[in-house]
Amino acid sequence: MNQAIPRPRKTHKPTKGITALIFGALYAAFLLLHHLLPSRLGIALIIESILPWTGVFLALVLLMFLIRFSVLSAIGFLVPTIVWASMFGAALLPAKDAGTSDLTVATHNVGARMPQPTAAAQNIVSADPDIVTIQELESLSGKIIHKELDSAFTHSQVVDTIGVWSKWPMSAPEEIDLGLQWPRAFATTISTDHGDIRFYAVHMPSVRPGHEAMRNAAIRRLATAVQTDGADHVIVAGDFNTATTDSNFSELTSHLEDSRAETHGGFGFTWPSQFPVTRLDHVLYRGFDATSDKVLDRGSSDHRAVIAGLDLK
Repeated sequence: MNQAIPRPRKTHKPTKGITALIFGALYAAFLLLHHLLPSRLGIALIIESILPWTGVFLALVLLMFLIRFSVLSAIGFLVPTIVWASMFGAALLPAKDAGTSDLTVATHNVGARMPQPTAAAQNIVSADPDIVTIQELESLSGKIIHKELDSAFTHSQVVDTIGVWSKWPMSAPEEIDLGLQWPRAFATTISTDHGDIRFYAVHMPSVRPGHEAMRNAAIRRLATAVQTDGADHVIVAGDFNTATTDSNFSELTSHLEDSRAETHGGFGFTWPSQFPVTRLDHVLYRGFDATSDKVLDRGSSDHRAVIAGLDLK
């Protein structure tokens, strides 16, 4: 009588949900290490400019978790979710509303071929800011906006294509050397009702994928100028052509605070105006607390204007 030979029992490896775990771990690592992305071909520029939007990958991991419900897939979803929330979750908190501010600052790149410039200028004036900085004033539309702001503000300073208008007196402009052949930033001291503040009006060089060196060098020069400025109250505002999530932006935010980061209420994207996907326009400061940060509705420029409320510390 032949005795049946028992077959070896199959062992089941815990592979259920491993795909979600791997995908989630890779996405979490990408978020944590995005500053290591290569600058070649503009890879870092493109990805970091839209970094918050990569959160759509969480939806894919969530779908994997729901299909392959397991401990591994749950970990694969929770880990990148925690990482993303730690990086960007604060922006989604309710906007700070601290009432009346000591001063309000507006910045707007009005574009070289802006239609309806008078309406754009009146849109800013109606928001009643105390200080306004405008970029790209060289065009006909910029000249019209220049004239409109001159009629609304007592004091102004203009250097090449950048201007500052204020309700308070300003000192003569001091050009900031950004290593370019034309002026793209200047500083002035504004004698406000709350004391003197140093105001930097900025328009960083335009940037294209694979051609960031000029902008990056300009950011470093500006950061050095701000860091060595001995003023207690400093505001740096304008078009930085640099997203909040761009690793080069830390050259400035290591010395300055960001009005949108402090006040929350969303990411405050400003470009392109029709459907903003990134924030290139900023109000940075030292010696203040931000009380508000608003992005105006779409106008006729390719940028949206930013208006921030600040209280002196």
